[in-house]
Amino acid sequence: MDWEAHLNARAKRLVPSVIREMMQRASKPGVISFTAGQPSEDLYPVDALDAALQKVLREEPGLLAYPDSLGDIKLREWIAWWLKAQCVVPEGISERNIVLTTGSQEGINIVSQLFLDEGDAVVVEAPSYPEAMLSFSKEGAGFLTVPFDDDGPDPAALERLLSSRKVSFFYTIPTFQNPTGRSTTSERKRDILAVLRKHETILIEDDPYRFLWYDQMPELPYSAVGEDGDRIISLGSFSKIVVPGVRCGWMILPEILAPKVAMLRLTFELGLPAFLQRAVFSVVSGPSFAGHLERLRQVYSERRDALSDALSKLAGNKGVSFERPGGGFFIWGHAPEIRSIEFARFAAEEEAVGVIPGSVFFANPGDGETALRFSFANVAPEQAWEGVKRFVRALERYRSGEGRAGTK
Repeated sequence: MDWEAHLNARAKRLVPSVIREMMQRASKPGVISFTAGQPSEDLYPVDALDAALQKVLREEPGLLAYPDSLGDIKLREWIAWWLKAQCVVPEGISERNIVLTTGSQEGINIVSQLFLDEGDAVVVEAPSYPEAMLSFSKEGAGFLTVPFDDDGPDPAALERLLSSRKVSFFYTIPTFQNPTGRSTTSERKRDILAVLRKHETILIEDDPYRFLWYDQMPELPYSAVGEDGDRIISLGSFSKIVVPGVRCGWMILPEILAPKVAMLRLTFELGLPAFLQRAVFSVVSGPSFAGHLERLRQVYSERRDALSDALSKLAGNKGVSFERPGGGFFIWGHAPEIRSIEFARFAAEEEAVGVIPGSVFFANPGDGETALRFSFANVAPEQAWEGVKRFVRALERYRSGEGRAGTK
């Protein structure tokens, strides 16, 4: 059977993930991995989650039935309360504006299926999150890109794009962006919102790293800096601050869209199991959650500092530049004289160190060839120094010509 011949156009647009390839290469024994953008297992709130699951299964067996397609009402109410307490959503937001998702990624897929037709255009940052771009391209969308500098996306560039053609939406990661670690300033957000308002364009705000700040609290999200809530869909996730495996996130959207999301979801799943949603509610609404967040910030801050120091002292004199983020999981760097995918494969195979090639974060082929992303979330301080030593050795060997033929 020639299965490829039977695939539809959507399936044929799917391409292999270079990030997953690099994570697999870095999963081999002895490799120090700066690849995975996921939380560290030693920081999971295992005891709290175990107690919550046992309590739910013992006291609320009805939650083992099919779930509400919008998500557990208690968790939706708590999210609305929590975000308002943090002043990151307007006071008018309630559980009626919230749909629970299986992580932010499902939110991205829902957005894709709600708003995209083949031939549509989406604006993304340069660089941006590859799995979001894969979801958009799967629906047949093409990309327009705006530069992302130290203050965020360029509003003048966005204005030029929106003046030139119709786009479905602008997708942005405003806080400790993946991959750069940069955050968009409030002033820049207001400028971006003014452009979107002028052109009647939707904003998709993907904000999974907001609560992982290390130096100071981040500035308010787009949804809290203006009067444009009716054109903004915000995505959030518990994956980075509880555990990724429970696959629990949320969408904040205009109430009129919630029934559409519920109907769309029925075409591919009923939703996250209700008992897991209730267990997450028990963990995040419990007395230990605030302390858990503080521990995450402390440990990840120490790991960020260790990797930053190692890169500065060991790689700085090799022409490597990098940015020290104020939160999140990622350090964005540049190493002249490399081709990023080729180098990343060489480093993993020859020096047992895993990094993510920067070119995969750009919609336009050829961009980001000297860029690399380092994740510090799963790397202890002592490992960071050894990992950077290996990275420097790989860089020196590659630049000498040893790795330029490619590594299989």
